[in-house]
Amino acid sequence: MAERRFLMGNEAIARAGAESGVGVVTGYPGTPISEIPQSYLEYPWIHVEWSSNEKVALEVALGASLCNVRSMPVMKHNGTNVTTDFLMHLNFTGVVGGLVLVSGDDPGGLSSQNEEDTRILVHEYAELPVFDPSSVAEVKDMIKDAYPLSEETKLCFVVRPVIRICHSRAIVECEEVVKPRPAEFKDDRARFIMSAVEVPGYGGIKRPQLRHRWLNEKQNEIRKIMEESRYNSVEPGEGSIGLVGCGIGYAYIKEALQYVGKRYPVLKLCTLPLPESKVVSFVKNLDTVVVFEELAPVIERKLKEIFFDRGIGIKVLGRSGFLPSDGELSPEVVLDAIKKLDPTVKAEELGAPELGFQAPGRMRTQCIGCGYRPMLHALKLVSQKHKGIVTGDIGCHDAGSYPPMELQSTIYCMGSSIPMATGIASAGANRPVFSVIGDSTFYHNGIIGLINAVYHRAKVVALMCDNGTTAMTGFQPHAGSGVNIRGETVPTVDVLAICKALDVPVRVVDPYDIKAVKNALEEAIKDEGVSLVVSRRPCLLLSNRQGVELFEPSPVEVNTDKCTGCKICINTFGCPAISVIEGKASINQSACVKCGVCVDVCPVGAIEGEGYKRAGE
Repeated sequence: MAERRFLMGNEAIARAGAESGVGVVTGYPGTPISEIPQSYLEYPWIHVEWSSNEKVALEVALGASLCNVRSMPVMKHNGTNVTTDFLMHLNFTGVVGGLVLVSGDDPGGLSSQNEEDTRILVHEYAELPVFDPSSVAEVKDMIKDAYPLSEETKLCFVVRPVIRICHSRAIVECEEVVKPRPAEFKDDRARFIMSAVEVPGYGGIKRPQLRHRWLNEKQNEIRKIMEESRYNSVEPGEGSIGLVGCGIGYAYIKEALQYVGKRYPVLKLCTLPLPESKVVSFVKNLDTVVVFEELAPVIERKLKEIFFDRGIGIKVLGRSGFLPSDGELSPEVVLDAIKKLDPTVKAEELGAPELGFQAPGRMRTQCIGCGYRPMLHALKLVSQKHKGIVTGDIGCHDAGSYPPMELQSTIYCMGSSIPMATGIASAGANRPVFSVIGDSTFYHNGIIGLINAVYHRAKVVALMCDNGTTAMTGFQPHAGSGVNIRGETVPTVDVLAICKALDVPVRVVDPYDIKAVKNALEEAIKDEGVSLVVSRRPCLLLSNRQGVELFEPSPVEVNTDKCTGCKICINTFGCPAISVIEGKASINQSACVKCGVCVDVCPVGAIEGEGYKRAGE
């Protein structure tokens, strides 16, 4: 029986999969999509996993599809990049059971190290069909439509919600959940063995070319489907200026037009390929169209190609010069564009009301009491002493690259820290080279970099931050956590055993013990080749939620008579619970978690306390 629910976009995506009979859900956590696999926990019959990385997630999903079971790999845009090697084979072979790839984009880089447009990879490059939702309700409908279309066309369908769709909430219609169909694997080696062998009867053409020909022929089929899609529509209006809304861009247009006393023609485009006939019909009486899309001018360029090929003289404006070429769209951006083209428009200014006070800026940092802070503090002391270079990776620890610590010199993508450190060492930097990587990232892609460093005898000290979870994205488990997404006990992949097999010397330290971390790093510098220091303590926030104490709370305070105002506790250590009042350090007791680490940080002993005892000691 149908019912209405108030759901987050990610929850609506998961619900749509459950209603479609999905049997296998895979993914790797990252904003904006982390809640999707978590939402499947209410369906115990669905296999759901946090995979080691996104390429693995897509590979597992296709394996399920080959058993005629519907599957859903889930990832953010960075992770979709990781799948590229496999994606460019999957598009040639096609699928059996419906396979819908959910790739969440983050225009503006609100929670990512970059911003990009996944449509370029999955459609322009891989030539797969794409749904680009404009609302929470629509993304649910798109998922449900994508599964039968995937099976009809034998193609992987891609649904690309941006962060504003993933994290918005709306009332959506929910229908009955459908159980997955039984697995049934059938061999089809001519299709699923992607080797460069000649195919009989095709004049010496090899299989990759033949499968590419199949993909090219599929384009006409999906064009016809998208031509009739309910996700593309025309809304009539007045004048010679047309507005084209792509995905969330359509929602911004509709919001902005509430403040304009004029009705413009609007073309809603939420699919790739485009419905060319609908596009051509829309512009019959127009001389200018503005394309609002996230993020790159993908649709804008395609419209220009269509009009050029058909000899249609019309001005197409958008992200390639008229609108901002980076960052998120907004209703304000739409209004500004309309005013530029139509000076007769008088619309009220949008924007947040004045607060009446100056809100303080927020610096990216670790949580108060986080074990990463003393660990990074120790690394900074050793690195400064030896004039070292520190490469960083993605994770909570990457906050150490920002003031006041300013430790890591590089932050790129998952697993890049150890290979970059290898490159710096191999270039002959003649300085100690350190790399910082998290445990989840190590299992994701870091282990490959470590193997490469060992193979090439790189003089690198890797510091692995092991807190037992993927803390930065919401405490999702990984291969070293000992539990799976459902909280069930599973085998733990042992980093120490891996390093033993690689003949890499390993030192395990408690990050709250600054002296021990320093000593381990000092010793590691003397090792030949690669060495690994494992900083091992559970995440403080997760431990608090689980009712586990990491240390015996020990109140600390500042002896202002001893304090010299050196500000090392502020400018080097950077605990947010410590500030300076009238030239002296001061501890905000309501914010302090009483870990006691700052006692070891103060060089003159001005921060006093009884110290602290770690749990179990």
